[in-house]
Amino acid sequence: MSDKKIPQEEKMSRLRKLSKKRWFYPAVYLCAAAIVMIGSLWIQHSMSDNQHKDKGQVAINKDGKEAVPVNSAKEVFQMPVADKDAVKVAVPFYDVNADEAKQAAALVNYNNSYVPNKGICIVAKDNKSFDVEASMSGKVVKAEKDDLLGYVVEIEHGDGVKTVYESLGTLEVENGQTVSQGQVIGTAGSNKYMQDIGTHVYFELRKNDVAVNPEEYFEKGLASLDNVKATDNVAKDNSANDQGNSNNQDGGTNDDSKTKENTTSPDESSTSIDQNDQMDMDNTNS
Repeated sequence: MSDKKIPQEEKMSRLRKLSKKRWFYPAVYLCAAAIVMIGSLWIQHSMSDNQHKDKGQVAINKDGKEAVPVNSAKEVFQMPVADKDAVKVAVPFYDVNADEAKQAAALVNYNNSYVPNKGICIVAKDNKSFDVEASMSGKVVKAEKDDLLGYVVEIEHGDGVKTVYESLGTLEVENGQTVSQGQVIGTAGSNKYMQDIGTHVYFELRKNDVAVNPEEYFEKGLASLDNVKATDNVAKDNSANDQGNSNNQDGGTNDDSKTKENTTSPDESSTSIDQNDQMDMDNTNS
């Protein structure tokens, strides 16, 4: 009985023999590293899914499947074309603070009148049509044909920011669809409003329905538009003051006119009285 080893001792003996092999410890280290790496990847994947769900960044398409995540908060605005070197801005944004020459270049002639351009008109250098892409990821809130403007697409990006694409010749998206940055939404076309420009796309950037110069915000994110509303309110106040001053001037002119009328009336009344007195004197003499 004493010469026989118990099972536990046999296990320990085998383990000692294995541990003396050259490949034993490297194999143990590799297994441990693989376990740690798999655990880390699994935890990161779980955390990423939870963050996307919490922030609403995983979009659902019309078939109920996961679509492209909306990453507007991390993106920067891009020119809505694939090749920026192949296009140019034919009509710039109308800036109230620009000089007269730049303001004149930003006017659109429609129906024998000039209208300030609230966006930019982009044309190809070869005057051909081109694909129009989403400037930033977002949700399509308007995709329809307009008799005057051609096909129109509006995309919301969050924080009250919206991009507008007009004069499209074709439409590649639909209302309610989630699109990713760089996704083709249509092709450049023409419309009745800007016939003189030819084939182009009209691109507009808005913050809380206030149009801003898109060229000043390319390569910038949503946060760069945070102060647009306050700036615009100042501009509106100044405009209102100017209009009020203009009305006051007009009002002053009207008052002067009324004063002149009132001044004339007493003279006429005085003349009438003198004539009546003269008639009374003639009757007395008679």
